[in-house]
Amino acid sequence: MKNYKITAFLLALFLSLFLYGNDLTRVDFQNTVNQKKGISSWTYKGKLGTKDSTFRIVKLDGKKVLRLRSEKSTGSILFDISKVNLEKTPVMRWRWRVDLLPEGADGRLDAKDDQAIGIYIGSGGTLSQHTIAFRWETLTPRNATGFVKYGMGTVKVHWKCVRNQKDKTGVWYIDECNLKEALKKIYPDKKPERLALTLSANSQYTGTCSVAYLDYIEFVPAEKKPCSK
Repeated sequence: MKNYKITAFLLALFLSLFLYGNDLTRVDFQNTVNQKKGISSWTYKGKLGTKDSTFRIVKLDGKKVLRLRSEKSTGSILFDISKVNLEKTPVMRWRWRVDLLPEGADGRLDAKDDQAIGIYIGSGGTLSQHTIAFRWETLTPRNATGFVKYGMGTVKVHWKCVRNQKDKTGVWYIDECNLKEALKKIYPDKKPERLALTLSANSQYTGTCSVAYLDYIEFVPAEKKPCSK
């Protein structure tokens, strides 16, 4: 039985390497450690004059995951995903959970634009960034979409509310979407270069608190089933 398991593991590993080569197909936190404001391999970004949100590796259900916590604060961490091959693995899938939502938050209103967790994918430089976001909102209706600019217009975000207060807290959910098709809508004329993944946690506008967790984000081949609701 042991030999069978070893053979099966090696076969799975070989197939994974054969299919994806050096392409990035999964981002998780099993080999990540805590640093000052963020975590290893990720770049922390805060907002001048605003308290920093915290991003820490914790053990939950016996597994290392990322905890995102905000207390009247804002903050983001960035990770380079330029090695993701959207031709082979166009679907982005992630496992997340919220234990505390920022009370009264609503992404449709500038004065209440807070989220316990937001997943942003985009590219660009310091003076111009274009991004698509999948967010866990509070009052915003599920599947609602919008467009907003941050940083004096330098950061342009097309967002979608994937989950909200109607979803149970303290429960893990898996969601997915065809990222390749989603990016085509905001980059209709060219393929985006050097994609970056950003995770955010915000509660500065509502003056409240939030707690969320992320297990992993993976990039997988397209399937015929629709995106998770």
